[in-house]
Amino acid sequence: MAEKPGASHKRIRCRETYDLSARCFGSTTKSFRRLRMPRGDKSSYSDKQKRKAEHIEEGYEKRGVKKSEAERRAWATVNKESGGGKKSGSGRGKKGTHVSSKRGGRIGGRAAASRPAAARSASARKAAATRRRRAVR
Repeated sequence: MAEKPGASHKRIRCRETYDLSARCFGSTTKSFRRLRMPRGDKSSYSDKQKRKAEHIEEGYEKRGVKKSEAERRAWATVNKESGGGKKSGSGRGKKGTHVSSKRGGRIGGRAAASRPAAARSASARKAAATRRRRAVR
């Protein structure tokens, strides 16, 4: 029985990828790595995805997350909701979801809901008094 072409080569791990070794393609490792899209390249994202990531990033920074971590989380969220960058071909792609936004909405208010009504009411009265005091200044 004839062997498939390239079957004599084993799958081995490169430093940056789990793809077939560069030797299978008859090229050097450096040129093999150059074929792959550089990590962090945002050119294949739509303007809407870029705006969305920027907005999410600002929200994280407002909450005290450092810039690099906020950017990483923002792009992870965009990828999760939209399935990554733009795809070639007319009408190709998956329908976007709002799973992360829904999750945030469910989490928000969960702690308050578990507190007794009297405690929530006392907090509301205290907050109203503070707002009145600050409005006078």
